[in-house]
Amino acid sequence: MFHQGREGWFNLQTANQGIAAIKAKDIYLSLKSQGWEATLAKFKPSEQPKEASCSIGDFVAALEEKAGFRHRTLTIYLTKFRKLVSDLAGIEKGLKAAAKKGKFDYVNGRRAEWLAKIHRQPTGLLTPDSINAWRVEYVARAGANPLKRKSAERSASSILRAGRALFAKDVLSVLGLPIAQSPFEGVKIKDPGPQRYHSEVDPAWLLACAEKELKSEHRDQYLALLLCLLAGLRRKETDLLLWEQVDFEQKTIHVRRTRYFEPKTEESQRAIDVADELLAILKDQKPESTTEFVLNGSVPNTDASYAHYRCDCTWRFLTEWLKGKGITQRTAIHTLRKESGSLVASEYGIEAARQHLGHRDIQTTSAHYVGKKRRVFVKINTRAHRDTEL
Repeated sequence: MFHQGREGWFNLQTANQGIAAIKAKDIYLSLKSQGWEATLAKFKPSEQPKEASCSIGDFVAALEEKAGFRHRTLTIYLTKFRKLVSDLAGIEKGLKAAAKKGKFDYVNGRRAEWLAKIHRQPTGLLTPDSINAWRVEYVARAGANPLKRKSAERSASSILRAGRALFAKDVLSVLGLPIAQSPFEGVKIKDPGPQRYHSEVDPAWLLACAEKELKSEHRDQYLALLLCLLAGLRRKETDLLLWEQVDFEQKTIHVRRTRYFEPKTEESQRAIDVADELLAILKDQKPESTTEFVLNGSVPNTDASYAHYRCDCTWRFLTEWLKGKGITQRTAIHTLRKESGSLVASEYGIEAARQHLGHRDIQTTSAHYVGKKRRVFVKINTRAHRDTEL
């Protein structure tokens, strides 16, 4: 075939002249309408250069060495990314629930085996079509239940956003790997909308229960609840809070970078005004403390590749206690922080709540962290008109 000054040979793979003529015609029409590249891809696919690829393990190693992500951020992204790869490769397909939990077995080597299977997969496994198909199937598994389906949509979007961040252009440009472009190009990540907070508990009643049931016998659980609810601290901020961050004279708690703690964002570094009641409780507890931390716990593990908490036993106990008080959200501890933001917003406004919680913008505070605390309704007085008519 000759077209646009270029010559190409095509084997028609038949001795039948009639069939050969039809094939030759199809090739010719394809050349005229679509050009050489599309025609070669269709009629001589075996001679097309294969796109360079690498293994998931090579990709992950390059990310860890060169990408420049914060350690905790990269850990979260990779956890979600591996879930996507595992599903696409069918690594856990057909396994029973107990067998699937092996990926969390850090002690007996099953976690390492699971990671090895993930890392052996080629990055070519990820394509826009395979990723889009995965999302549809992932959400479909939730069934028709609106709550479960919405939860699945949020999870899928979170996983895809993490993967897209790992394959961002500025990231790929420094990795030095044979990956031409992101497989997430052309993947539309659906926005499931904000997950608004709905308050389920009376904070005054909750504090009264805590004072009665926790204060005397469960000191750390009591302090943890107060710091999350009254100061709006995150679990990690509370877990690694040092006494030196509590300013008794200025009546503030300073959330800042320390030798043990890296703030979630720069905006997370803030000075939180502390109510006199909480300050008095902290003052009473400080002389009895034997560590530099407000809460008792183990030695901090700053190199942990998972969400490590010094006071894990404290958080587990408090979570169960909160569920017994009617807090049904999966992240019961985080609910205390949302309740704190709601109380501040109700009393002082949304901007004060944003500063209290350490958010970058008001949209995050409004969409996810503030529940309605005051009744707002329309009331029209018709008495004057009724009196006039009479």
